[in-house]
Amino acid sequence: MAMKRGSYRTGRERVERILDASHGLFIQAGYRATSLRDIAAASGISHPALLRHFGSKQEILTALVDRLDRKHGSWLADGAGGAEWPLSVAEVARRNEAEAGWIPLFTALIGEATSPEHPGHELMRTRHRISKRLGVRLLGGLGGDERSVKLAAQRLGAAWDGLQILSLYFPGRIDIPGLLGAYQDDLTRHGIPAAPPPTVRPPDAPPTEEAATRPAPAPRVRAFESAARLYAAHGYYGTSMQAVADGAGLTKAALVHIAPTKRALLDLVIAELTTPAPDEADPGSRLAALLARPRWQAAAEIVLMCEATTPSHPAHALMTGRLEYSLSSIERDLAAVGPAARDEVRTAAQWLLALALGGLIAWLYEPEDVELGTLIEDAIPPRPHGRIAREPLAR
Repeated sequence: MAMKRGSYRTGRERVERILDASHGLFIQAGYRATSLRDIAAASGISHPALLRHFGSKQEILTALVDRLDRKHGSWLADGAGGAEWPLSVAEVARRNEAEAGWIPLFTALIGEATSPEHPGHELMRTRHRISKRLGVRLLGGLGGDERSVKLAAQRLGAAWDGLQILSLYFPGRIDIPGLLGAYQDDLTRHGIPAAPPPTVRPPDAPPTEEAATRPAPAPRVRAFESAARLYAAHGYYGTSMQAVADGAGLTKAALVHIAPTKRALLDLVIAELTTPAPDEADPGSRLAALLARPRWQAAAEIVLMCEATTPSHPAHALMTGRLEYSLSSIERDLAAVGPAARDEVRTAAQWLLALALGGLIAWLYEPEDVELGTLIEDAIPPRPHGRIAREPLAR
């Protein structure tokens, strides 16, 4: 980035104002729904003045991520080398929490950028790969074959992402450093557990001739699918009612008859995405159903969930309620396994839900490298006498 006019100090101050404004807007409205003019207005400068420092939103995003990495000590970017290695994951998590805006920004971006069309997709995908390599390096000395170590590292990264999402919905209730530290301590004491046999998730089935001859789905179903696919690609703020109508093969008037407002359509989509099937009777079957959906459904839920972490988002209250329901349901089902302390059941439910959410994110970035079923298999095994194990919480 080159300073084209004005003093260096003035230029640097202006760049910092631009990055501060971008940070807030990317969290509140999403990267795609934020324009350069929005950023200029929030920065208190003109659009041409902004363009003297940044030629695109992608440049701003890259600079913003670089700035946060520098403030954070660059432990992720430089491979966490030096005297601090090996790292305590609890300490790194505490650093994340202490850095203002770190968790909200990366949670918003990590969801929105799951779409391959997103300009930040490769940036966030690369960060995922770096995190996975660091996890393998961190856990590699604890025993286990290569596949088992890789799976343990993937579980660490997935749970971390999921716990950060939950922490934004339930401030003060999710002990990220404590849960991650317990996972690392357990692996240190007991070694890396052997990975179960691999499971292969089949790709989304392509349309068949039989499917092509079936009657067209009902308008409500078409509206849901069109909206969900667009949310997965562009987020709520970046999707218009007209685009949904066009994708569903409906007139806008017909769409308004199904959902009279953009907010009503959002509520309809979230209800369809998050309503559990009637036969989902335990945590395993609930999560299996969650992981078995087509990619576009999983992507839509993750994008909306990460986007709605900010209280100003129209789906925030609804998503909070859905996650609360999921946690309480998993707690109830875990408690039915056998006697266990209430705190133990609560943290186990938080871990399991976080692992599922983060696993979906990891799969959306690298579907060829993530075995979703294996990732959560045996995540919370019961002890022989019926109590939920404390040490193998996250296996």
